[in-house]
This record gives sequence, structure tokens and C-alpha cells, in this order.
Amino acid sequence: MEKYPIREKNRFDFQKSIIIPKNVLLKQCVENEIINNLFVTDIGYYRKALNHYAQRDKGADQHILIHCIEGKGNVEFQQTNYHIEAGNFIIIPKKTAHIYQADSTLPWTIYWFHFSGSGAEQLIASLQHYKAYAGFNEERNNLFNTIYNRLERGFSRENIIYANLCFHHYIAGIIYSDKQPDKIIEPDKVEEVIDFMRNNIEKMLSLKELALAVYLSPSYLSAIFKKKTGTPPIDYFNQLKIQKTTQYLLFTNLRINEIALKIGINDPYYFSRLFSSIMGTSPKQYRDNRFN
Repeated sequence: MEKYPIREKNRFDFQKSIIIPKNVLLKQCVENEIINNLFVTDIGYYRKALNHYAQRDKGADQHILIHCIEGKGNVEFQQTNYHIEAGNFIIIPKKTAHIYQADSTLPWTIYWFHFSGSGAEQLIASLQHYKAYAGFNEERNNLFNTIYNRLERGFSRENIIYANLCFHHYIAGIIYSDKQPDKIIEPDKVEEVIDFMRNNIEKMLSLKELALAVYLSPSYLSAIFKKKTGTPPIDYFNQLKIQKTTQYLLFTNLRINEIALKIGINDPYYFSRLFSSIMGTSPKQYRDNRFN
């Protein structure tokens, strides 16, 4: 429960929120295998939220996402003060003592969610920064309205599932936005390498050659590439090769050894082993089963 200081009554231009009852969360979310990894518990929108202030000494029972689209505010937790401006989002981990408040001169306008689930724990653990820049996106704003409007119509199983699957899309667009400041240098290099791989799919390239193409050392490229994609560069390149192979197998009549040459592999036995290790079946079996 938010704790408000006794000073002035909150004067928001406009505010709306929905808090989903605990019994609904248990039956419709926690016990629902479709969405129980990541689901909304509360949702709201505050416009020009003058005097908006909350202090939770023991934190909230859920993770909190705040996306500021106008004005300013401050969020403090884990002995760090985060200055929030338009375009910023911040995530406050559950059970984390925190204080947040709107700026007194230019109070923030925010979309906010409380969310939970086993996948939420993993998502929070994977964050490099709690605060980042997500920019402005009309499609995302419409998606928020879709989630809110669905929940406003009641907590039927259909509405709960639909709203939460939309929330998966919403939070992915926030957290993995290409506009985040911490993704200005390293991810550009990673994307540049991926483009280089795709444009040279017919070649066998070493890590050194990939690194040279983007003017990085092999060790540094390997580190930033795996940090972003979760996969070493050469393994990723092989996955792209096999992805291209599946297209040849499905949509052409090329012989398997001809396809191997098109992705830069001269040894048909190595090609077959590589394909099987990634796809779980041989190239011939994959093609034979394409119409099944």
C-alpha cells in the first residue's frame, strides 16, 4: 500500500488505475500456465501527477514498471537516486524499499504497471540497468490502452489472458527498445556483425575475420556479442547458415550437397552433422517431412 505524506491533497489532471483482486490473480494468473510466468497485478495512468509521492519501506510485493512520457520525477532505491524525464522508464524490483515522487514544477505523466511471475524474476535479473530510455511510441501507448480496456471490462479468463499476452509485447518493447542509451555502441557493433554474417552466408569466416570487419578485437567482439545474443559469434553464424539451409530445403529442388556449397560448407558430412545438431534431424529428413 502506498504511503502518502500529510502535506497536500494529490492534484492529478487525470488518473485511472485497476488493481486486480488477489483471488483473481491466484485463479486466473498464478494457476494459468499460459501467462503465469509474467502477468500484471496493477495498471494505471497518471497525467501531470502533481504531488504524486509514494514511500514503501519494505517495497512492493510485485515489480514496478514506470514509463514517463511527459514531465519529470525522481525514484530512489538501493541507495541510488534516479532522475526520470520524458522517455525514461524505470523498473523497481519487488521487496525493495523505495521512494518516488513527481517533480514539483513539471510533474510527470506516467504509465505504470505492477507485475509478477517466475519469468518476471528472470527478466529483472537480466537487466543491465533499472533505468533506461524507451522513447515515445504511439503503438505502445495504444497497446497500454488495449490492456487497460480489456481489464476494465472485467476479469474473465479470456480478458485476463488477452491483456497479459499484450503486456508481454508491451514490456518487451520497453526493455528491449533500440533507443536505450546503453545500447548505442555495443549493440550497433553486434548488429553490424550480424549484417556482415548475413551478407557473407556463403563463406566460412573465423572469429578473427568477423572482428576485423567491425574493427574490434576478437575477444572484445566475442564478449559483447554473447552478452547481447546469448550465443558466441561463430555459433550464431552457423545458426544463420542453417536457417538459410531450411529455406533452400523447403523452397528449392537443389541437391543437399549443392545447398551445403551455398552456405560455404564443402564437406557434406560436416554439413549434415551441423544441420542435425541444430535442427535435431538430418537435411534429408527435414525435406522429406516438409509436406507432412
